[in-house]
Amino acid sequence: MNPMIRNMDGFGLIEYKDMTHVHPVGLIILIVLGILMLFVSRRWAIVPMIIMACFIPSGQRIVIASLDFSFLRIMVVFGFFRLLLKKEYINFTWKPIDTAMIFWVISTILIFILQQKTFAAVIFRLGFGFDAFGMYFMFRCLIRNWGDVDAIISGTLLISIPIAFCFLIENRTGRNLFSVFGGVGLITPVREGRIRCQGPIGNSIIAGCFWASQIPLFAALWWRSSKDKVLAIIGVITSMIMVICSASSTPVLGVLAGFVGGLAYFVRYHMRAIRWGLLLVMICLHLMMKAPIWALVARVSAVGGSTSWFRYMLIDSAIRRFSEWALLGTTSTAHWFYGAQDLCNYYVYQGVTGGFLTLCLFIVVIIYAFRDVGMLWRRQKRNTYRQILSWALGVSLFIHCAQFIGVAYIGTITILWYLLLAIIASLAPAKNVPNMLKVYR
Repeated sequence: MNPMIRNMDGFGLIEYKDMTHVHPVGLIILIVLGILMLFVSRRWAIVPMIIMACFIPSGQRIVIASLDFSFLRIMVVFGFFRLLLKKEYINFTWKPIDTAMIFWVISTILIFILQQKTFAAVIFRLGFGFDAFGMYFMFRCLIRNWGDVDAIISGTLLISIPIAFCFLIENRTGRNLFSVFGGVGLITPVREGRIRCQGPIGNSIIAGCFWASQIPLFAALWWRSSKDKVLAIIGVITSMIMVICSASSTPVLGVLAGFVGGLAYFVRYHMRAIRWGLLLVMICLHLMMKAPIWALVARVSAVGGSTSWFRYMLIDSAIRRFSEWALLGTTSTAHWFYGAQDLCNYYVYQGVTGGFLTLCLFIVVIIYAFRDVGMLWRRQKRNTYRQILSWALGVSLFIHCAQFIGVAYIGTITILWYLLLAIIASLAPAKNVPNMLKVYR
């Protein structure tokens, strides 16, 4: 039986309500990947989770007493068993971004529960907290050095090759090969005559965004060694195939943001002046334009049939109705304008579901991540590859931030967001921060 998909609380959240949905092949893959996660070397322990995210639709899940365990959540459980068995949490060093993450997640959970006042909201937000805390801190414990990051990038690149072939087949046939597992449709949707490929993710925009964010990391392999230049080319090509096959504007604009971020490497020592200059330009445009500066979003469209005007209206309505959601968010945005319950902007989503405090804490997490990237690349002057990879981490972060304007990260893609934050936090230098175990002794 296919899982029943419904809209939860008007926030565009896809939920498989109270239904266990397990394909026999999916179950076998879960068991195999779980065992691999327990026993492979630490350097490769995260790769099984990425395989799960890339090949098995999120509709695969087990529900126990109304508690929803998607296969990715079960993989997190395997991951924490590994940490306990091998004591790989011992060398964990606390960073300021870890504190920011905790405050953001707690704020997200508590304010949404206060807003909704339902038991379903408690279950839903506890699931979010399990994903956020579980993935992020598991990744933080498993990632310790540059070699670990290289293994993750190489593993993701190899995974991208068969996935790209699946996307090409879906693009040519209009049939989603991953529909055999359930959770994604057999027939691929079409808009303006373009097939919007989804793969196992079940959403064309998020599928494209998933791989757009990986392009800078794959491209950085060009500087690792002469033999890795071929891998870099393959990774960029496979990712671009999936972005193009998704036929969505948001991932295409994410790629453009990555291109701009890559070029910024050549003026990296002048980024402070560039940032202030851009801010000044935006203020001047806002004062001179007849419409607000965020109206430019309505003019941005990379693919026919794009809903850029809708995204502008969502931002504009959120700003104009600030007092409505600032304290505890709001239970509904349907009255803002027609279709406004579809919160396809992650910044607006933070405010609507968690109030202004949650939005601010989310931005604080992003600021800490960019700060850590800045410290990281400046310390790699003697190693060109590591410096470029450090910059690529920042570019990937910039791509995510740009894509947040056009889509709310829900489901499979969140693994990449927490993984990127964990990589940056783990590699960033600690400033006189003691080992976490010593802090609690």
